[in-house]
Amino acid sequence: VVSLIFWTLFLRTETKAKEPILDPQVFQNRTFLMIILAGLMSNFGLTALMVYYTLFLQGVQGISATQSGQILTPFGVLMAFVGVPTGFLLARTKRYKWLFVMSYGIVAAVLIGTIFFRADTPMLWNFVITTVGGLGFGAVPTIKTIVVQSIVPKRLLGVATGALFFTVSLGLTISPAILGSIMNMAYENKLKTVLPGELKQVANSASMNSIGNPRVLLSKPALKLLENDLKNAGMNAPLIFEKTVQAIRTSMEAGLRMVFIIGAAGMLLAFFLIMTIPEVSMDAEVEDKRVSEKVPAAASP
Repeated sequence: VVSLIFWTLFLRTETKAKEPILDPQVFQNRTFLMIILAGLMSNFGLTALMVYYTLFLQGVQGISATQSGQILTPFGVLMAFVGVPTGFLLARTKRYKWLFVMSYGIVAAVLIGTIFFRADTPMLWNFVITTVGGLGFGAVPTIKTIVVQSIVPKRLLGVATGALFFTVSLGLTISPAILGSIMNMAYENKLKTVLPGELKQVANSASMNSIGNPRVLLSKPALKLLENDLKNAGMNAPLIFEKTVQAIRTSMEAGLRMVFIIGAAGMLLAFFLIMTIPEVSMDAEVEDKRVSEKVPAAASP
């Protein structure tokens, strides 16, 4: 609420300022507004792939940290270098919408695919997801920057670029908080239904608290502590420990599936928003409304 109040005051001040930091004129541009909104929504998909897909690989599929890093390498490499040929392609064709739509469509399809991943999903599909996702996401920052700088007056190039990257930072701040909360809620709800009933009788409070964190599967000391704690169960200890680990893995998979669903929904919404932007010439001179208002009309003869 406080943030909303100050945003309102800020925009009100910028509207009246002679030299605004964030000129409201850029938000009157439909293409700019759609790109900004699509960028905010796509951050949920980007966070799901960059942050939570690693948890899926290590926690659900039981892959080592080294191997999960190798699987994510194509994504990182392509994210860094696909923008270069994308820039040359835009400079040559002067057309951006088809590339924009295709990039968002590819990533939306990738994120929809992750929803159906399971613990036994073949390793090859992990490489497919990261490679194709890197190809799609790698082109987006370059396209967004070039298009945004092409649809505003030259005087507002810095303002538009700054606003673009500010919203990217804003999205990367908000999306992990929302996705993390959703994952934890889904994890806890699933854990209540699959956790072995006899566990509460033999495990102490420290072990029960560690189980409440879905990342316990990534911590060997925490798992060892739980295993030692269950030795009090006697002959049934190995079986209870195995059931508990499986319950944690199942719950973590349920939580991550919700993350991938939200990420896919955000990416799909971004895809539809990008489809609505018009195709305009990248070489056309854009009228500066503020300057036009200051120039008096020519007197009629």
